[in-house]
Amino acid sequence: MVPPLLRRIRWGRVSLLLAIVVWVVRSWPTYQPPGRPEVRLRLNYLGRVIQEGAAPATTLGRLTAMNAEWGLFTLSFSTYALANLAARQPDLRAEAAATIGRAIAVALTDPIRQPFQPGETEATLPGSVLYLGHLNLMLGCHRQLVPHSPYRHLHDSLSAALAARFQQEPSGNLPSYPHRRWLPDNTVALASLALHSRITGSSYAAAGARWVARARRDWLDPQTGLLASMVDAAGRPSEEPRGSHLGWSIWFLAPVDSAFARQQYALYQQHHSTNLGALRFYKEQAGSFETGAGDVDSGPLILGYGIPATAFAFADAVALGDYRNAQRLRRVISLGSRNIREGDELRYGVRLVNLDVNPLSEALLLWADVPGGQ
Repeated sequence: MVPPLLRRIRWGRVSLLLAIVVWVVRSWPTYQPPGRPEVRLRLNYLGRVIQEGAAPATTLGRLTAMNAEWGLFTLSFSTYALANLAARQPDLRAEAAATIGRAIAVALTDPIRQPFQPGETEATLPGSVLYLGHLNLMLGCHRQLVPHSPYRHLHDSLSAALAARFQQEPSGNLPSYPHRRWLPDNTVALASLALHSRITGSSYAAAGARWVARARRDWLDPQTGLLASMVDAAGRPSEEPRGSHLGWSIWFLAPVDSAFARQQYALYQQHHSTNLGALRFYKEQAGSFETGAGDVDSGPLILGYGIPATAFAFADAVALGDYRNAQRLRRVISLGSRNIREGDELRYGVRLVNLDVNPLSEALLLWADVPGGQ
């Protein structure tokens, strides 16, 4: 007869082995984009929000009142998600084109554009690269679906203006706000120029090639090789690499220079993430263990790990085809989110922390969930 202690030891070993097997299985690359029924419900929600516009009493208007960028980002990232979906599901092209067209119309209204043009005449578009980059990429997404888009002339003129500004800018980066030059915002504008070149055959994609060449020379952190977050008027790095900025930039750099984007992705993984096998977490700053409220870009931090840093890494993993990592990151997002079903609409809320920023969070998650043509 086997002694009780020995039986417990044996069962303990078996349990440990089973746990290891389960953990390994959970770590396997099993990520799949959301199915059509779920996507339909999520599109119903975002489509309604966009159709309402951005007047003060609307969902988008209230979000814009909290943070002007969030209203713009809801429209732009919804557009990118729809463009990706239409590329994968041709039967969605007509709906995607109509909704993107409406999103552009809303982005051109005063509630969305005015915060980006302090001191400028309202008869012209804001000079902020943050606003112009997203608007121009939205225009390109619409033109891909509707070759004779009513916005094609605006797309051509805005692309020409952005390309000329990049050519003339001493710092290499256009300002988002006066004297504030963030690299992530510039990557969106560069992605929009790359798309214009693909659609029309223009030479504007060369702006991205020049930007990447200078980035390799001047804007990489000497310790990690990662992109700085901000530069000054002379083009000198003025803020260290940040996870929320890196994850964002990598996705938009992929159509500009895929090799550089993949290098940044690998370095981001190396210096900012912790791999637990079935889960992976990303830090806002390499080597940081800060716990606190963070800022508007990082969101709340727990031992240095941030929601945007992890969520943008998920978008990168999906776009670059790293489905093993994407599955780990999607699990993290699932643990931190909750489904909110209302009628024929589905959206996500954030679990554990008070961070109700819908519809932006839903636009970002749908964008991240669907592989694009990177």
